Amino acid sequence: MNSKGNPILVEMAGQLPQASTLYQLVMTTVDYSTIINQAKEDFYSFADPHNDTNSATLKKNGYGDWLVDMEEEDRLRMCGVLQMLADLSQELSEE
Repeated sequence: MNSKGNPILVEMAGQLPQASTLYQLVMTTVDYSTIINQAKEDFYSFADPHNDTNSATLKKNGYGDWLVDMEEEDRLRMCGVLQMLADLSQELSEE
């Protein structure tokens, strides 16, 4: 359980839109498995954000405003942040 809020996760989440579900999860210190699942869902949706299903998922998860001005470089950076959040949460859950 992420009872104190891992400072590295909190810092990494600062790169996410504050409206995103993942940002809220990291800041409200839910368990790591929930953070992992949300990061993976967002990551896979960013793989093809122009797909209607993925776009709807991203909007539902709080990325709607961010998607409006997103460029390819932004998408790739976001994928990297999401992957790092998932990986670090996985490592922390194994401790």
